[in-house]
Amino acid sequence: MSAWYTYEDRLKDHYLAYQLLKRKLRPTFVKAHIKTISQHELKAMYYAIHFHGPSNGQLPLAKTIPASRESFLYLTLFLSIYQITSKVNPQSRMDVPAILFTWDYFHRSYEHLIPEERPYGKIRPANFNEAWVLAQGMREGQVVLKYCPRCRHNYAVFYESKFRPVCQFCELADANVNSFRPNTP
Repeated sequence: MSAWYTYEDRLKDHYLAYQLLKRKLRPTFVKAHIKTISQHELKAMYYAIHFHGPSNGQLPLAKTIPASRESFLYLTLFLSIYQITSKVNPQSRMDVPAILFTWDYFHRSYEHLIPEERPYGKIRPANFNEAWVLAQGMREGQVVLKYCPRCRHNYAVFYESKFRPVCQFCELADANVNSFRPNTP
């Protein structure tokens, strides 16, 4: 690595890398954020923590995370907590301590409902990689929180997803009301 990084910088980066890798964040994401540690060393750290290598395959995309209208409730909750706890503007920079806090709080709240492996179900983000991608999506403008004047709640909009950019809570409520109307002769 480069010699201009101080010993304190490298220690901070190693601790942050440990915090991210113990939550099973892919080393590719960690490397994009931490410059003082090589990709090879990050993979070795991951293996030392989990006794297996990181998962292979395509990296998740923000637009593919919402699985159903019901999952928007949890996604909106996660993004709202992240936005509130972030010390910087989430649309301009990622706040790693806020992501860590938000994921830990969210995971602790729904620990028994989030499966470890696929199929994940309706509660999303289902893992720390998805949480990281959501924060990246907010920074890049792929995911935004908007306010619905009808139900008076924030709602998440995922641009380029299969869901229309409308309040999914109102859509879900309308669908439930219309599906349970009794037939009148």
